[in-house]
Amino acid sequence: MSAAARRMVPPGTGAAGFALVTLGCAKNEADADGLRRRLAAAGHVETRPEDADLLVVLTCGFIDAAKEESVDAILEAADLAATTGATLAVAGCLVERHREELARELPEVDVWCGLDLTPLVSVLDGLAAGRPGPPPRSRRRPRPVAAAVKVSDGCDRRCAYCAIPLIKGPYHALPAADILAAAGAALRAGAREIVLVGQDTSRWAEPGWGGLERLLAELAALEPAPHWLRLLYLQPDGVDDALLELLARYTVPYVDVPFQHASGRVLRRMGRGGDGEGYLALLDRVRAALPDAAVRSTFITGFPGETEEDVEELLAFIAAARLAVGGVFAFDPQEGTAAAAMPQQVPPEVAAARAARVGEALAAAAEGWWPGLVGRTVDVLVERGSRRPDVPAQGRVAWQAPDVDGVAVLRGRPARRGDVVSARVVATVGYDVEAVAV
Repeated sequence: MSAAARRMVPPGTGAAGFALVTLGCAKNEADADGLRRRLAAAGHVETRPEDADLLVVLTCGFIDAAKEESVDAILEAADLAATTGATLAVAGCLVERHREELARELPEVDVWCGLDLTPLVSVLDGLAAGRPGPPPRSRRRPRPVAAAVKVSDGCDRRCAYCAIPLIKGPYHALPAADILAAAGAALRAGAREIVLVGQDTSRWAEPGWGGLERLLAELAALEPAPHWLRLLYLQPDGVDDALLELLARYTVPYVDVPFQHASGRVLRRMGRGGDGEGYLALLDRVRAALPDAAVRSTFITGFPGETEEDVEELLAFIAAARLAVGGVFAFDPQEGTAAAAMPQQVPPEVAAARAARVGEALAAAAEGWWPGLVGRTVDVLVERGSRRPDVPAQGRVAWQAPDVDGVAVLRGRPARRGDVVSARVVATVGYDVEAVAV
């Protein structure tokens, strides 16, 4: 720790300033929100990064691209900490997986935390005890529009390509009281949408309390109430008729289900069930229960042993599946996973070329889905407001999840962040929507 970071002067403020840099998925965003509440409850204040006594980088370690992004963020934060004298803490999945290696390579980091963020409270308490001058000036954060709320952590599935069980351990559901408290805090802060996240969201239950039906009912009954509820990360084998009935009753018409492939042979090697025929039957059941639903999925190309015939099967599935949104990743072997040691590894350049083909097929599928919204009157949840009717605002419609899907451009009236505006869809461009207020 730098000398400036260890500055010790007479106590008195009782508070220190912190700033968070969050990388990765919606589950990391949920962790960041929980950490903010925890640090604020201990009497500390979120500030601008340049004013912080403690800089915290919450990392992602899922695939190599996410690791590289995390390391870049750490180095950038280290430069800022060297300038301001702040203490630098790095936490999250990447640290849980590679702490010793990171500590050797990045000596400028003062505090390393994996998934247990408890040490950060003690670090801030120590900094507050020696903080000079008046309390830190709090950062004015924009009101939240959507809040990710974690319902579970870890995973028992052991998919051959996935490092999450190695990082997070086995599946465990979070208590209902914690979920409801996090959602309530977000709603009181101004959020209009609650997004439930977990590695296997539909599996959630708390013994002696109940399952997803009670949880969704209690979330919908919160005051203030969420305008939208959304579930992400529904595994295919967990999407049954009972779940679909709950989605139709409580949530937006949006089903996020990672198929990963359509070739049954590849899926078995991945350690997953299902095949393209079964998945198309599942999609028929989804649309029978939620005729309006946008279905989002993700796929992996270049998994060990994948052939051109498997890729053609995947492309045929995408053409038939009528997906609204899809993502594709070239296989990225992760140390310690079963797939990293499998024979018949596909050359990275071949995996990338296949991913490009699948990406084009997903874009073509979207072009067949989104124009169906044209002419409809929908709600737009505003994320970037506008004071002038001739300057468009920006937000999302119910068929767009925050951060991962497209946006809705809203014209025709002033709107503030957090407003819900009734509008008529006049055009679509790719995954984006253009609408005029009515």
